[in-house]
Amino acid sequence: MSSPASLGVRKHARNRALVLVSAITLGAGAAGVVGTAVIASTLPGSTSATSSASSGSTTSVTSGSQLQAGTAPSAANTPPVATSGAS
Repeated sequence: MSSPASLGVRKHARNRALVLVSAITLGAGAAGVVGTAVIASTLPGSTSATSSASSGSTTSVTSGSQLQAGTAPSAANTPPVATSGAS
């Protein structure tokens, strides 16, 4: 049988191991949060927008590709589309 002293030593060792595992888990969680923030801030879709209250206009700055404004072609200027098969 185990003596009460050895039970106390085993309990203390178990508690130390649990504290160590908790510290490692907490550190990994904190590193994950920091890593997520860094990745999110460097994504090409990240935008920052500023607006001017006096002129009522909004300026948006993006780090990714931007679409240019234009007009859609009219139906009269659209050539026929080649299709495969009988039509």
